[in-house]
Amino acid sequence: MIGKALGHYEILAELGEGGMGVVYKARDTHLDRLVAIKILPPEKLADPDRKRRFMHEARACSSLNHPNIVHVYDVSTIDGQAFIVMEYVAGRTLDDILRHRHLPWKKALKYASAITAGLSAAHSVGIVHRDLKPANVMITDHDHVKLLDFGLAKLTEPAGCDAFGETGSLVLDDSPRTEQGTIVGTVAYMSPEQAEGGQVDTRSDVFSFGALLYEMLSGNRAFTGDSKISVLTAILHKDPPALELPEGTPSGELRRLVGRCLKKDPDRRWQNAADLKLALDELREEGETGAFPLPQAPAPPRKLRFRLSWLWVVLLPVLSALAGLQIGRSLLTPDPPAYQRLTFRRGDILSARFAPGDTIAFTASWDGAPPLMFTTRPGSRTAAPLNLPVGRVLSVAPDGTLAVLVGQGDRGTLATVPWGGGTPREMLVDVYDADWSPDGKEMAIVRHVSGEYRVEYPIGRVIASTKYRPPRIVRVSPDGRMVAFFEIDTSVGDYSVVVASSSDDKRVLSSGWRAVGRLAWSPRGDEVWFSALPPGGELTVLAADLSGKVRTVASTTGWLLLHDTARDGRVLVTSVNARIRLFCRRPGQSSDEELSWLDSSYAADISADARMLLFIELSEGEGRNTAFYLRGTDGSPAVRLGEGNRQSLSPDGKWVLSIRRESDGTQLRIVPTGAGEAVNLSQAGMQYETAEWTPDGRHVLFFASENGRPPRTYLQPVDKGKPKAVTPEGIRGMRVAPDGRHLLSVEAGKLLLRPLGGGTPRQIAALEPTETIVRWSGEGHAVYLRRMQPGSGFMTLLRLDVETGSRRVLHEVHAPEAGGVFIGQVYMTPDGAGYAYSMQRDITSLYLVNGLQ
Repeated sequence: MIGKALGHYEILAELGEGGMGVVYKARDTHLDRLVAIKILPPEKLADPDRKRRFMHEARACSSLNHPNIVHVYDVSTIDGQAFIVMEYVAGRTLDDILRHRHLPWKKALKYASAITAGLSAAHSVGIVHRDLKPANVMITDHDHVKLLDFGLAKLTEPAGCDAFGETGSLVLDDSPRTEQGTIVGTVAYMSPEQAEGGQVDTRSDVFSFGALLYEMLSGNRAFTGDSKISVLTAILHKDPPALELPEGTPSGELRRLVGRCLKKDPDRRWQNAADLKLALDELREEGETGAFPLPQAPAPPRKLRFRLSWLWVVLLPVLSALAGLQIGRSLLTPDPPAYQRLTFRRGDILSARFAPGDTIAFTASWDGAPPLMFTTRPGSRTAAPLNLPVGRVLSVAPDGTLAVLVGQGDRGTLATVPWGGGTPREMLVDVYDADWSPDGKEMAIVRHVSGEYRVEYPIGRVIASTKYRPPRIVRVSPDGRMVAFFEIDTSVGDYSVVVASSSDDKRVLSSGWRAVGRLAWSPRGDEVWFSALPPGGELTVLAADLSGKVRTVASTTGWLLLHDTARDGRVLVTSVNARIRLFCRRPGQSSDEELSWLDSSYAADISADARMLLFIELSEGEGRNTAFYLRGTDGSPAVRLGEGNRQSLSPDGKWVLSIRRESDGTQLRIVPTGAGEAVNLSQAGMQYETAEWTPDGRHVLFFASENGRPPRTYLQPVDKGKPKAVTPEGIRGMRVAPDGRHLLSVEAGKLLLRPLGGGTPRQIAALEPTETIVRWSGEGHAVYLRRMQPGSGFMTLLRLDVETGSRRVLHEVHAPEAGGVFIGQVYMTPDGAGYAYSMQRDITSLYLVNGLQ
């Protein structure tokens, strides 16, 4: 096959061979990227019905998009040859790493946490691996974990067995490994139920993982024997030898964790990979601090206990008096709110609503997986998936009917689902949010219709509209008469809390908020409670009454986001502890270097020679404007330049373009990086949203609205010349080409090249939903793109050829771990060799609160 073509894939080299086929390194000539192709043995798919069912299963596996899972790009057949096209990963299998040795326990837990993160993501969408073993775990050259062959183990079972929901005989892997006189293969990692040909679910993967972790920690297989049959006998009837771990290892905790994975009875194992990952992460965190549980102290001697009893006789009158005083005080001072934690996995909580009884319905993106919907109850450490498509819970009617948004972005398809489950019934497209009326008969919605963003209540009756930005979060009042929502003032970028009952009755209760979370009516219905970020403050829960008076309801040391309130006073909130770190890679460096300054360093630009880094500090600033700094990438101290927003560094590195927001509007200014005075480029009547330099450094390109009209893109000379409109209204242009004659725009998912002098734009390529523009290459032959799944902690930087539309990978960036990770906009040098970005790590937990007033 070497040197031959399989469709548009050019076979370059053989990577390996196993019972499930031969794997080749290949080049995708359409997208100009390296891939791995697994060519499947014809005998595995000889039966047409089996082949059809396998192709369906493999395509389902291709939906998995997680940094710890090797992505399946394509499943196809050419000239009767079935094959799978996968992400190409440079590295070694765990099987190669483990030969004749064990791993240090901290390294083993790091790998184990990543493996369970991938398993959890797959299990959350109903996919079971079925063949977890060291040979199916890749460790990349950057020490990241990738799982192979999800769902493909069904090929090792004959037609008619449990691979497709039936029961039959078992066929063992034909690629055993010999070690110390034993003959073992895939069978060494099978669960008892899989070995017996019984029903297999996610708990089977938990057993296989336990065998894998046992081997990582000890260097030996958990189940061995002189033949496959004897290995099967050990799996079914014997426990593995006790783990022998070196001194300084949390041996007791590890033995209990592994032992629970390897229980013969599935009901006695860890019931899901998510809880298993939580336990592993807690062990890792304790290992970093050395805070392992200490042995319980022995009881005091009997004589000491006798003397203490006499001491109680003396102290009892004093303590009684103090208790009476405390009771008196408690009558005057209300009890503090009680917080009960509801979620324990790593990731982001996108929405949460009260449901019938004491149930809570919520949406979460766990460990970098797409957002899915779950239910839980107070006191439970686990959550049950609702088995609905990717999307989020919007509202729950009194009878339990769910209003959900199907899709992964802010806008999607509104649908309803009965509480008992079923297929979502689609209602409307282009919806942002929705809320049931108190009686569950009507809805308030935010949607995009005919170029307008509308708030409707009930559906079809417009009570507010705008052409600029969609209102956020709608909630119907308990009496069903009013709707509360957030509205953005595009002139200064502030958010306001608004209530409306009709298009003629709209009131602003509070304004001037830099960022907002969610809102809800208070339990009594006399206030609107909301999460907001004041200038220079933290995200807290506030309340505004209908007269506009604002007070603080609750705050913590981190961010506190409100989700829902109940009539009985219960409240759902999420606590978010966030850290934003700044990273940079200079040309020639082999790894990314952290250059964070304070606690929220956010990248804004990088110089062409990668020597200077422009960034902002989100926790610092003045009013509506954040502080921005310039720092050398050699690690020299940062210099504070001023306050503003949307900064851009000039090509010569001497000026910073910035938008300053004030209560009466915005200003476009350039600030010197050295000695000199700031220059105001503002034009009367302009409200600026974004701005950037052109490659010649003599013009600025900005997106703004003029005299209240819809925004468009303008080009303006730096020497105070007049701005010129270069796009139609509503079209945002960006990134002027090095030739100075074109700019880029993204319209309906297509990347367009627009002439600056006017004319018909030319399509360069269709962008994937996860792709965004970074900049032009220095010579102007390509555009650099950023590809990232939100929350995944994995970013790919690509070079897109302008003429051919082909893509080539330049860099891959991995977060230390997935889940609750957001990599912000990246900035690259013209040659593509250097870049800078920020990584935000959120630790988010959902809480049920009683006692907020």
